[in-house]
Amino acid sequence: MKVLLSALGCEPEKGSELEVGFQTMLAAASKHDVWVLTNAGTLAATKRVVEGGPFADRIRLIGIPFGVSAEQFARLSVPGFHVHYDRWQRKAAQVAVELDREVDFDLVHHATLASYWTRAGVAAVDKPFVLGPVGGGVDPSLQLLPVLGPRGMLGDAARVLTRHVLGRGPPAATAQRRAVVTFAQNEATAGRLLGRGRVIVLSNALSADMQHVQAQSKRTSDLVFAGRLIPWKAPILALRAFGYVHNSACVLHFCGEGTEQTRLERAAARWGLTDRVRFNGWLPRHELLGLVAEAGALIHPALHEEAGLCVAEALALRTPVICLDHGGPAELLREWPGGQGAAVPVRGPTSTARAMAAAIDGFLARSPVQTSNITTGVEQFSREILA
Repeated sequence: MKVLLSALGCEPEKGSELEVGFQTMLAAASKHDVWVLTNAGTLAATKRVVEGGPFADRIRLIGIPFGVSAEQFARLSVPGFHVHYDRWQRKAAQVAVELDREVDFDLVHHATLASYWTRAGVAAVDKPFVLGPVGGGVDPSLQLLPVLGPRGMLGDAARVLTRHVLGRGPPAATAQRRAVVTFAQNEATAGRLLGRGRVIVLSNALSADMQHVQAQSKRTSDLVFAGRLIPWKAPILALRAFGYVHNSACVLHFCGEGTEQTRLERAAARWGLTDRVRFNGWLPRHELLGLVAEAGALIHPALHEEAGLCVAEALALRTPVICLDHGGPAELLREWPGGQGAAVPVRGPTSTARAMAAAIDGFLARSPVQTSNITTGVEQFSREILA
């Protein structure tokens, strides 16, 4: 079968949507010939890995410029990114239609970056269309809105309104209605889809490939937060929960950067936690995974996470995960075979923080969990995509 894959994010060893696109490409190429529309800026790195892999003769990479340099990309605001993203999808539509005239595809799949409320350029091709895994349907719990702070609440209000409106606008609605199969990252997103095709709940976090990670036999009592330090990721809730942890050997590592760091530093000083909190910044992926592999637990308190690749990575490393019983991480925790973790019911900020702390103490009090048999969701992800 000849498959056209739209994967703006498609690059190995980078994590997040880039890894999702890369694994989707490999899953398709394991059975079919695949033409991949991707970001021209990452084309060289992806091509090097593809050329050394088993499916080199089945993969054809076509780069489409995103329109900004790597330095400019890092400075883009969320609205600025989506302006360029929509332009990229428009270009992808033109390239896809022209390519279809030449190749005559059997199937078209929009994989990354995939949100139910954005345009999917390749939906312009009049062939059976697969969409996703898409996200974007999880809203924050009203009980935890104070965690966001004033600016965070304003930003999230704009986000919710924008997504609800755009999700029913012509560009997004066209893609949803054209799809014969849609993969939704969670039930909340599945409930927002307008199409009449088959809907399958499939977390893109299952694309986490951990088989190359060195297993560890010893664990610390450390707690890891991995992600951007921005309001909706709720690092302040992680810090509040840490303040209630009884294990005095526990140290909280923030692995990431963002606008919330100053707020976190001030809160840590106010709550007497400065000596036990580390701000590690962005770590190379192998260093981050090494830290997670040795940690006593990963805390992931995001208020509206669609999936959570770091959650899947921790579960694959047999590191317990503490998250909210809300959105993608909780569903992933329930679906992961043998996964250890706690999905804490959403209440007010203090009650939720105390419940998370109790779960953390519970995991730290148990015997260290061995990581000698690393599990991965890639095979399940591949099976679902190919089905």
